[in-house]
Amino acid sequence: MAITKKRFEEIVKELKRKGEVVPATYDCVYKAIMRNCPKYRADTTSNLTSVTKELILNTYKEMNAEYVIDNVLEKGKVSDVLFEVKGYVFNFEFNNRKWDGLIERNDAYLGKVKNDLIRKTKNYASLPKVIQININNFYCFLSKENLLEFKSRDKYGIIESDKWGKIYVNLKLIREKYNRGLNLSKLEKELVILTLTKVDEIDALAKGDEELMEGCALELKRLTNDAYTIGLYDEEEERRRIENSIKITAKEQGLKQGLKQGIKQGFEQGAKEREKSIAKNLLEIGIPTNDIIKATGLSKKQITMLM
Repeated sequence: MAITKKRFEEIVKELKRKGEVVPATYDCVYKAIMRNCPKYRADTTSNLTSVTKELILNTYKEMNAEYVIDNVLEKGKVSDVLFEVKGYVFNFEFNNRKWDGLIERNDAYLGKVKNDLIRKTKNYASLPKVIQININNFYCFLSKENLLEFKSRDKYGIIESDKWGKIYVNLKLIREKYNRGLNLSKLEKELVILTLTKVDEIDALAKGDEELMEGCALELKRLTNDAYTIGLYDEEEERRRIENSIKITAKEQGLKQGLKQGIKQGFEQGAKEREKSIAKNLLEIGIPTNDIIKATGLSKKQITMLM
């Protein structure tokens, strides 16, 4: 259930009292920043992909993030941020936590983008390069690198196609660097500011930087006041979908563990019964008890109970 307007106003009032803002780790805030702040969007994208900032600013075109549905049984898939520039399509996904099915969901988004482009493009050779940028607010792939790039390669490192690629941002590592007071690159500042809630910290990080001031320092304050109207607290459908995925995975893991334990217990029980049967047969043909103990591993007491 979405939060009431009265409760929202109380939350905003409390945030202002504490000198805080709603962080851009909320999907709606992140989407609003990326759509409303062209200089921040262009600079961040350029620093992540090496596509020139000028090309992004001059040829930017927002795309419909609601992908084409292939059949009536398929639910709509909505991307965080989807836009194109000359020769490229960028799909930004902000992932707040890791859950089984996350990679598959993002792959489905990437596949949808590629399929929709193929439908609209006259020939395969003219397809733009599609880059999905996953900003992960958790430790991803147990990597010590802030940025990871994935392409389709063979075992010799030969790239199958340069028409698509994925970039993973390890946001937790960048936040750790910020917390330790280490020097940050321009890109690291543009990413870590998404996690900040204190107004004074945001202003300090953005001071003297046009893109950061436009992209976060000013916009985050505005969005905090306007968060109700952009649907900040109305994300229950996606949250339930993720929670259901987590529950299903946990249930499946529980069933697998139970089955594994049951098989183990079955083998153990079956082995004991076989040992007792063998011991009983050996007793009937007059084999000494000590020899039966050595042959079966049963105790003297267990063998005695079989007599």
